[in-house]
Amino acid sequence: MLWADAVFIGGDITTLDDATPTATAMAVRDGRVLYVGNDTDTIRYAGEGTVYVNLHGKHIVPGFCDAHLHVFWFGSLLAKQADLTGSASVDELLARLAVVAGKTDGWVLGRGFDQDKLREGRFPTREDLDQVSPSRPILITRVCGHAAVANSAALAFLTNDERALGDGATGLYTETAIGVIRKYVPPMSEAESEAAVTSALNVALSRGFTSVGTLLDTPDQMGTYQRLKRKGKLPKVRVTAHPPHKAAVGSLAENGIATGFGDEWLCYGGAKLFSDGSLGARTALLAAPYADDPEHPDNLGIRIYDPEDLKAKALDAQCKGWQLVIHAIGDQAVRETLDAIEYALDHDERPNIYHRHRVEHASILPPDLLARMAQRQIVGVLQPQFVTSDTWTGERVGAGRADYAYPFRTMLDAGIPLALSSDCPVEVMDPFACVAAAVFRDPWSPRERLTMAEALRLYCIGGAFASHREHERGSLTVGKVADFVTLSGDLMACETADAVKSLAVEQVYVGGEQVYTKR
Repeated sequence: MLWADAVFIGGDITTLDDATPTATAMAVRDGRVLYVGNDTDTIRYAGEGTVYVNLHGKHIVPGFCDAHLHVFWFGSLLAKQADLTGSASVDELLARLAVVAGKTDGWVLGRGFDQDKLREGRFPTREDLDQVSPSRPILITRVCGHAAVANSAALAFLTNDERALGDGATGLYTETAIGVIRKYVPPMSEAESEAAVTSALNVALSRGFTSVGTLLDTPDQMGTYQRLKRKGKLPKVRVTAHPPHKAAVGSLAENGIATGFGDEWLCYGGAKLFSDGSLGARTALLAAPYADDPEHPDNLGIRIYDPEDLKAKALDAQCKGWQLVIHAIGDQAVRETLDAIEYALDHDERPNIYHRHRVEHASILPPDLLARMAQRQIVGVLQPQFVTSDTWTGERVGAGRADYAYPFRTMLDAGIPLALSSDCPVEVMDPFACVAAAVFRDPWSPRERLTMAEALRLYCIGGAFASHREHERGSLTVGKVADFVTLSGDLMACETADAVKSLAVEQVYVGGEQVYTKR
């Protein structure tokens, strides 16, 4: 008989394993679940040297998996950017920038504002930012990351052609045009990059995330994770990294790297493409104009790639062994994204269950698009907190499309594979805020609710499936990794959003090893 390294008894365990959905105890050996069941049977796996852990009746769930976030972006925010989230006015935003300006040299950076929630109801301007400093370059990014504002000193770096890509008068730049400014921002050093990743992943652990899917802004960012891993300093979070499409089908493919390359701690995920922008910046691509933009009555948003080009890119990536991870928010963007994915799949006898091609966000999803995702089993990676943050969505897309905004219940019932995420730092990396939004929604959008059990499953197994890792994580099943979290209360018994959000993570175990304890 195999003896356990540790036995955990006296708990209230939600396993997400259909064979044994609840348990009070489990045995762990070599970092994996050896047995899960009742206390009496579990203790039989204890031998000489086995460690006993009493869970004292705590509610235990599998470690959360955030399928889509931005570790580098979040880490850089923690290190050196002004957090503009929740700013109620332009003056408050400027005050937060001034605090960071007083502690740093060079560029002043900030992110997280939402112009629709500022008292003035508008974007900050170049002249506003000049009040913080007319001589130091300043760049602030909207909460979604799809719009940014620069001050005069930052715009001074641009050539005339670069300046013409945005609005030089106001300093507002959107989508790919933001890149012409960002390229002048000095990159973080290796030490700063490592500190940013370490800080962000430690926050993830403290909030119960034992695995994450992170988007890489540049291919060299993977080197930071690899250096930390080589030094033994990578926090105990299982990382799946999604590189930009250009790098995936270029230098990575040339060196034999594709989706799944790596190990249980650090591996490559899918090739990331953008089909459109965001609803908040009015750059998400819609089939009919925005309903709340009277100054631009023909505004449909922004198409990042010509549809035929997107098809070619999708097929090329698939042929080189890459899963597709395509950002699409507006209904027309989702339509063209599905066209591209289906085009790639039509050149392959294997179904999408093999590739796991994904649509990130799929925020506006009318019935015809929903049916196409279900038929091809195209994965939807969803962000429930968008429902509670973007309360203006109904007005923005209009009454006819509001019913198709964030249709989680309908998507699940249709059989679309789903995963949940925060898109941190676009939203807070908080599993309870995410689950609460999925289950209880918001007054502007009361329908399409998930049950608590469904939301938890999608935030654990769903994320594992989207990353081709459901065979080894996502549930407390014999043979899978023993990644789990002890909570301050019973998540499954919560009957209100506030009750869910009041919960806290008390301990986190990765591979049966305790890696975090709430102080």
